[in-house]
Amino acid sequence: MSEHRDHDDEALGKRVARSLRSVEPFDDSFERDLVSAIRADREIEPEIVPRARPLAPAWWRTPLTLHVSPLAALAMAASLVAIVSIGTFVAAHSSASAPATTVAEVTHDTVNVVRFVFVGQAKTVSLVGDFNAWGAQPVSLTPTGSNGTWAATVPLPTGRHEYAFIVDGQRWVPDPFAPTTSDEFNTSSSIITVGS
Repeated sequence: MSEHRDHDDEALGKRVARSLRSVEPFDDSFERDLVSAIRADREIEPEIVPRARPLAPAWWRTPLTLHVSPLAALAMAASLVAIVSIGTFVAAHSSASAPATTVAEVTHDTVNVVRFVFVGQAKTVSLVGDFNAWGAQPVSLTPTGSNGTWAATVPLPTGRHEYAFIVDGQRWVPDPFAPTTSDEFNTSSSIITVGS
């Protein structure tokens, strides 16, 4: 029975294949009717691409493709070289014919030498301030006599400076003979204004 069924299936496949392979004749109106049916089914609308406004931010980010032929690129490069060469030539001739004038900028460097004095009993006294990065290179004061007077002479630029003494390597002492100020940690320092 299965042999008979296989034979029927094979015969059916051959008939279907024969009809599918046969040439279908179409008349001249077939193409026109097909196009009309497609248009009736869906209306063709042109695709509208929104354009960015010329000065809108999106316009500046839109990539621009510029097509230049190799010959045009060579001509632009030659023009650029010619412009630079002519500019250099003109600049060289105009500076050679012009009289040389030299204007020297005058700077007035004033060195202000300030003598710092500490009075009090101590074994060592150092000077720190904004002029020496608060102790990056402390200035050592030397004793000047037997009455507890210490002194050092320091060159300072013109302007306002803050300073303090470090006594015996531990105690921070503002100058009692100068105006004082406090920082955000409530540490007192002395103020000196040098020059005018």
